[in-house]
Amino acid sequence: MKLIGAVVAAWISTAVYAGPIGQFADHRDIGRPASPGDASYDAATGTYRVTGVGRNMWADHDDFHFVWKRMSGDVVADTRLDFLTPPPAAGATGFLHRKGGIVLRQDLDPDSVYVDVLRMGNQQMSLQYRETKGGPTRLIWINTPRQDAVRLVKIGDYAYLSVLGTDGRLHPAGGSFKLHIAGSYYIGLGVCPHDEKAQETMAFRAVHIAPPRGMTRPAGETLQTINVATVAEQTALYHSNATITAVAWSPDSHWVYFQNQGATRRAVAWDSNVVEPAASSGGPAPDKLPQARQGLPGMSPRLSPDGKWMAYLIGTAGRPASANQDVTLRIAPVIDGKPVPDKAVTLVKLWGNAASLPASAWSPDGKTLAFVSRD
Repeated sequence: MKLIGAVVAAWISTAVYAGPIGQFADHRDIGRPASPGDASYDAATGTYRVTGVGRNMWADHDDFHFVWKRMSGDVVADTRLDFLTPPPAAGATGFLHRKGGIVLRQDLDPDSVYVDVLRMGNQQMSLQYRETKGGPTRLIWINTPRQDAVRLVKIGDYAYLSVLGTDGRLHPAGGSFKLHIAGSYYIGLGVCPHDEKAQETMAFRAVHIAPPRGMTRPAGETLQTINVATVAEQTALYHSNATITAVAWSPDSHWVYFQNQGATRRAVAWDSNVVEPAASSGGPAPDKLPQARQGLPGMSPRLSPDGKWMAYLIGTAGRPASANQDVTLRIAPVIDGKPVPDKAVTLVKLWGNAASLPASAWSPDGKTLAFVSRD
């Protein structure tokens, strides 16, 4: 019996920790996938091949295969990446949400604080994060047909996603949030099929992970939307190094209009891959919007069209409203004509100021908020 116990213990140890691979210290399954994942490295081509099994990387628990090394401080990590497994049938569990990319985790527990930049099965890239251990996962969607490379940058408590532009180079895709990673962390490559009965294999080439060395935070702005019924998900509609102003909605809540670099544009409210020039700025005049009462908490209070919700920003103590700072976007229910901050829901923590929540932030149907984050 002692011999059997020793053999089983040795098998478990081998299954969990596999040893160094390429530039990484180890690889292992996170969570409890139904079967083991695997990873290999071809030194001749500089290619990592990672196979993952697992239900998802979402909510308060992750199941996937992770190739990692330890680091601390700021970091820039980029890679070229491709799905090797044929796509599942349309409608299958993993058709839209199979995923893989660069993953940064506080620890190796399945409920760890983390941030990752992922290529998804539905022609989207995503920037996912979990702010607290055991807490919910949130994400920012980036819709783009150019999915062959991705970059994660962590500077201080902010993380950024870069995707390929039409010039074939990586550019910041927009969207910002605050996430504190304490001390050392694990960073590397992760793959998940979004289906506990399936395997997903991806290839990662030109993997570069190092301190940023002189890189500073991006200096742009991003027009984003968030559906108040699904607060875990945001969409980055448009990113620019210039100011984004005059945000307004079409009457049918389909388009978000804005001005940038002297031009008026419009974007589909949930699709960053559909942005086009616009002949007018759209939306009602500011004096036709529902008016918020004075004396409300925070900055930039915006009343929903039906009068049932108040959106507002909470800034940083001691900072003027016009100055860039850490801000929190919240919505509070309006009861008997008054907002109730004690029942407010936090939508997102971002870098911005009072102008981040425009006067016409609410869509006419009251389902979505548009806001502008700073990098």
